[in-house]
Amino acid sequence: MNSTPSPRRLRIQPGLAALASWVWLGVAVSSIQGAPATPQSEWLVEAGWLHKQAKNRVIIADTRSEQQYQQGHIPGAVWLDISGVVARTSESALPVLHQELAAKFATLGITGAEQVVFYDESMGTKAPKALWFLTYAGYRWGRVLHGGFDAWQKAGLPVSTEKAVRPPTPFSVSPNPAVLASADYVAKRIGNRNAVIFDVRSRDEFAGRDGSRHCARSGRIPGAVWLEWSQLLETPLSYRSVADLEKRLKDVGATPDKEILVYCHLGNRASNSYLALQLLGYARVRNYVGSWHEWAARLDLPVEKDQ
Repeated sequence: MNSTPSPRRLRIQPGLAALASWVWLGVAVSSIQGAPATPQSEWLVEAGWLHKQAKNRVIIADTRSEQQYQQGHIPGAVWLDISGVVARTSESALPVLHQELAAKFATLGITGAEQVVFYDESMGTKAPKALWFLTYAGYRWGRVLHGGFDAWQKAGLPVSTEKAVRPPTPFSVSPNPAVLASADYVAKRIGNRNAVIFDVRSRDEFAGRDGSRHCARSGRIPGAVWLEWSQLLETPLSYRSVADLEKRLKDVGATPDKEILVYCHLGNRASNSYLALQLLGYARVRNYVGSWHEWAARLDLPVEKDQ
């Protein structure tokens, strides 16, 4: 199953038929303008587009800290705290994650007739993780503000300090297993030539030289390839060009013909890299959202590190 849902292939759900033509407009406008060598995708929207469409069935979610939100945010944005959502991927733990996601997304007042646009400081890790959570939860109209709040301010757009609240609406989680890699799923693909386990942490974390007390063990998943997540960004506001991204990924063996399983420490950095792969049109990408924190705690799973 393709893990990159595209509006042209979606079966419009009840109540969303009237939204279809509007979403097509959003997809077309949200592509990065005037830069054909950069990633093109419906997953990103630009600051100018968001400013014009903010009141047209769009929910804006600020994933930065509460203090940052209070100091100034995009007008109408609702503050969304996902920092406390720590995913575990065992069969017994996933229902807990589903409950947490249902509670978090209920605060956004999603009715099914809106695009949800997440943003953080720049092209960081919080907004892509929120987008991944929403996609995993089964909602197909999630987006990320390209360049985040910094891009919004750079464009000279208005900022508000007025807290925005939407009426809570029950949110039903319909898990999309095609975008999730569990610990057991990853373990079964160690040594598989058709799969790439993609570590996007720092070099020291990958090598096992990181002595973080937050993890039970240091090291990496055996056979993983490494490319730090920040190397996929040209600046804090944008991803690198298509040609540059493809070369960097090819150099480590993460090619489009393979299944790519991305991980980091807690799934944050991995979500940013997951989005980059989606922008390039990779067909089989999964986020191991439990990441190294979960893997290291399971002593039945193997660990590899540099000598």
